[in-house]
Amino acid sequence: MTMRVLFESADVLKKSIKALSALIDEGEFLFDEEGMKLRATDPSKIAMVDFNLPKHAFKEYDVPGPMRIGLNMSDMEGVFKKVRAGESVEMELSEDGSRFFITLHGKARRRFTLPVIDLGGMELPVPKIPFTANAKVLAEVFASAVDDASAFSTHATIHLKADGMQIRAAGSKGEYVLELKMGEHDALLDLQVNEEAKASYPLDYLSDMVSQANKTAAISIALSTDAPLKLAYSIGDANFTYFLAPRIETG
Repeated sequence: MTMRVLFESADVLKKSIKALSALIDEGEFLFDEEGMKLRATDPSKIAMVDFNLPKHAFKEYDVPGPMRIGLNMSDMEGVFKKVRAGESVEMELSEDGSRFFITLHGKARRRFTLPVIDLGGMELPVPKIPFTANAKVLAEVFASAVDDASAFSTHATIHLKADGMQIRAAGSKGEYVLELKMGEHDALLDLQVNEEAKASYPLDYLSDMVSQANKTAAISIALSTDAPLKLAYSIGDANFTYFLAPRIETG
């Protein structure tokens, strides 16, 4: 039993793999009747990513049954760094399941072979968190706020309240505050607050999570006070959902 899929926009996969490799070292991709998926935690288990690229997004999708393929993400990123504009990508599994082939089709045909690694095949559950507030914000503004905040602290507090959203970071160098008011600032695309929510999160993780989001993408944020953050966006047809543990203040 083997598999073969063809995806026309190699650039979408290039960005997707780069986003995944920023957070995880190894990952087990699942190819099934719904599409290509991956769910994994970072080595410190502070963050989780849930990635899926639906079957309908592929030009060809020949997968005879659910197949789990463990791969080194740094190696995957190394291959996809070589993607050129306009190329399509073909992915296949060897008959014995030990090798994964990535072929880039463009002005030439370039084939790369990666070893398949055994990662145990355990499926991680999606965290069940009763979120009390939700917002949608323009990716360009959110990513810029994360970068700005990094100049003052290693973590930032995200605050969703009835009239808007705030991101704040403070340290020995000073303080940074981003304010977005619903109906007043175009970057805040949607806001639903059943109960005001506030929590602090590490900025290096937030930066990695949104590093590949298109500037015009909408980032969805779900929050409860001092609970894990849920952050989601899409790159083309590829969907990313992240969960990030909060930094609990002590003393």
